[in-house]
Amino acid sequence: MSLSEEGVSMHRTIMNIVAIASLCLMASCFVAQAQPPDATLKVHTVSIAVGAGYSWGGGIMTFQGHEYPCRVDGLSVGTMGISSADAIGNVYNLTNIEDFSGDYLAVSAGALLAGGGDVATMRNQHGVVIDLTDTGQGAKIMRAVQGVKIALEGAPTASQGQ
Repeated sequence: MSLSEEGVSMHRTIMNIVAIASLCLMASCFVAQAQPPDATLKVHTVSIAVGAGYSWGGGIMTFQGHEYPCRVDGLSVGTMGISSADAIGNVYNLTNIEDFSGDYLAVSAGALLAGGGDVATMRNQHGVVIDLTDTGQGAKIMRAVQGVKIALEGAPTASQGQ
């Protein structure tokens, strides 16, 4: 085998490994979504953007009958001007409340639902998966999801549904 054939073979091997790893990550998210959610999340974000922008917001995560306030940073809601958006989500793979806070990366973003809303799937370093769906008309908050930091804040309160 010549040197160039070895390079092509190595490149194919690396590409196959990357493809398999990506498929495994996506499959683990789909498996998580097949089960009922462990928690729910409601968020409101505000963004100031010209091209790339900074955003911040807050929300409530409901887990095991308690509502936990949280802070959201980095979720882009637009590409120009000042905008705000509301979203709801299902949280999967959450067994310990401590695993919720973290840096979430987009697994998929910008998928359109039949009803016209956008949905994004994000995963953090603890394996917690969030399917986040915008609830506003034309908000398009999911199109730019890249990285989001979510942190629990304050003490939990009893869920109003209980």
